[in-house]
Amino acid sequence: MARIQQTFLNEKPWPIYVSVEPWPHCFELLPGEKLTLAWDAPETGDAAQIELISDKEIVVWPEGDIDAIEYYINDVPAKDRSYDFKYPIVLPPKPPGLWSAFKGIFR
Repeated sequence: MARIQQTFLNEKPWPIYVSVEPWPHCFELLPGEKLTLAWDAPETGDAAQIELISDKEIVVWPEGDIDAIEYYINDVPAKDRSYDFKYPIVLPPKPPGLWSAFKGIFR
């Protein structure tokens, strides 16, 4: 296995979120922050698959021996920053359901 690292830099003016699978880790990167992943990648084939979900979310699937993967934010160990978000992830509002429609009729 070859030791490899991959760095993600947030150049956006808003936070982005990088999920690392299959481990349940997700890191919030503020503008200007960089996340570096270091692990033992396979000798051949892809070292990782990167999925761009949106302009705010990236999913990384590293390949190889990922049991000892290391996480750094701005070159500082950062495993403890997984799911430590300063800003909420804003989801689009759900459309009103049938029950909400009934309540609106009888007000």
